[in-house]
Amino acid sequence: MFGHFNIRKAASPWSDVRLRQAVNLAINRDDLIQYATKGNGVVIPAVVPAQAFGYDPALAPYPFDPVKARRLLRDAGYPNGLPVRLITSEDLDVQATVMSKMLEQVGLQVELQVPDSEAYNRKTFLPRLDQPPEQQTWDIALSSQYDYAIFPLYSFYSEHVFDGMHDWVSEQPELRQLYEQVLRTVDREKQQELIRQMERHTSEHAYFLFLYNPIKLYAVNKSVEFVPHVTTILNLTETSVTDQHWSVRKQGTAVPK
Repeated sequence: MFGHFNIRKAASPWSDVRLRQAVNLAINRDDLIQYATKGNGVVIPAVVPAQAFGYDPALAPYPFDPVKARRLLRDAGYPNGLPVRLITSEDLDVQATVMSKMLEQVGLQVELQVPDSEAYNRKTFLPRLDQPPEQQTWDIALSSQYDYAIFPLYSFYSEHVFDGMHDWVSEQPELRQLYEQVLRTVDREKQQELIRQMERHTSEHAYFLFLYNPIKLYAVNKSVEFVPHVTTILNLTETSVTDQHWSVRKQGTAVPK
């Protein structure tokens, strides 16, 4: 779970890193997880969750610091706050509502818009925009991304940063250099260290509104030995049942005629 800053719109205020950092400091992620997901989430320091390749255990998440957030807003030239148009799809309405109240607490004037999924994509999915990127008027777009491959360079960075279909970022040359270094190596340890450097750079420059990694819940029969996967995709290849499961017991039961 994360938010895009609309750095690509004309005269975007979000090109100022202080403003992006202020928004990150304005979010109480523990409360967001508690009230929006009933506690089913883990705070992440950047875009890579704890179980994924390239996660940096030494990187601390943005703290909840509304005082510093207000100071950064003043330093960025917005002592009286800033109008912010927050958009999200219908499935993230609750999260966006909670976040909007937090942003208002530091002086931002939030207009929340919750279009249907198709309309949301026409605002954020670059190949299908209803207007050019520079004419899109939203400021923050709440979004989510599955890491199907558990390899963030492919599943996140290539899509959301480096000229991908959801690239609203204007990154520093250092980040692209790190990205290209990862692509040129097959050494796993070196790859991981380079991705960690990318994460530290991404966090420092607050390219995104970093939020949390959702926890998905599954309910299974007590006779099922369920093995969850990091991706949260329902993959049953390693799941089995005990001798007490109905499907096994039924095999030894005579079927009445």
